[in-house]
Amino acid sequence: MDEAARFVASYLNSSPAPNLNGMNAGETLKIVCDDLRAYYYEAAAAQPGNPDAQAVLHWFWHDTAAGRAFLALQKICLDSADPSLQVLGGNSLVPRAIVHAHAHAS
Repeated sequence: MDEAARFVASYLNSSPAPNLNGMNAGETLKIVCDDLRAYYYEAAAAQPGNPDAQAVLHWFWHDTAAGRAFLALQKICLDSADPSLQVLGGNSLVPRAIVHAHAHAS
């Protein structure tokens, strides 16, 4: 997970790490983000009290550094000249409900 976090951070620091073999930037970043998100969700689900899915989603997107990083990463992807990153930022990195919630909170 440390390597995945460093990969995401490379995009946040404007120095993207190399893509995985044979994949474009959007595909690589999606796989890495999916792995990080799954790690967080599994960790939350293992906590005492059995949080429900909504509680886990809220926690991830509102209370974690990864959630904040993904929101920042979405903006970077949407502003990118790379079409694969534009697609990722527009369609699958951050759920629409979260985008709207953060837009209204700002």
